[in-house]
Amino acid sequence: MIRLLLIVTFISTVYTKVVAQKSLKSPKDLILLIGQSNMAGRATLLPEDDKVIDGAFLYDSLNHWIPLKNPLNIHSSIRKIARMQKLNLGFTFAKKITETKTLNPIGLVVNARGGTKIQSWLPGTLYYKEAVRRSLEAIKEGAKFRAVLWHQGEGNLNYDSDIDYDGYFEKLKLIIYQLRKDLKNDELIFIAGELNKDNPKNIRFKSMLARLETEVPFAGSVKSEGTKTKDGTHFDNEGLKIMGDRYAEKLISLMKSN
Repeated sequence: MIRLLLIVTFISTVYTKVVAQKSLKSPKDLILLIGQSNMAGRATLLPEDDKVIDGAFLYDSLNHWIPLKNPLNIHSSIRKIARMQKLNLGFTFAKKITETKTLNPIGLVVNARGGTKIQSWLPGTLYYKEAVRRSLEAIKEGAKFRAVLWHQGEGNLNYDSDIDYDGYFEKLKLIIYQLRKDLKNDELIFIAGELNKDNPKNIRFKSMLARLETEVPFAGSVKSEGTKTKDGTHFDNEGLKIMGDRYAEKLISLMKSN
């Protein structure tokens, strides 16, 4: 009888561990990260960035969940060459979200590409379709997308001599509402980040992004104050970590208010 009890206990323990392991490999709360180079990540990776974040997972190019580890955009289906993919804001974002147990475990789908304008991300474009395709693969095991993190705008500020700010905002809303439809969540949170550029065009750009707070439900923006860039466009290592924390704080705030 004792022997039988030990066998049953052993089987039960093994089963529990297998179930727990399986659940960790298939996170149920997912975040999509899209945009251009600052979302792809151009900051130098430091030794302390070479670690795995407990409770955070990354969707890889083979449609598997793997432990989240830098560089995050290496699995993007639309990225440029591999050596350009470095630190992005998703690293500290995932760290804060898991540490605060807001979502734990959490799964990130990262599909950014540098040098892109918002026009390249409109519904029906290749970049949009690839982001949705990978996202739909990621939710096959019953997961749900909770938020989209968006960082883009340098391409439009750098190369458009006369930016149509209202036009940009309307395009952004098209992306938001179509993503909510395609990712099957009408309350999908959308968070956009400010750029770090010291020019009059960026002042208006920041004001335009702030409209998300009042004009689009379940949406918001994060500020870039106090951050630095390494070249006038791309956030440095510390700057991206600050932005990642702020994206996490905004998500926590929006989840509480919703």
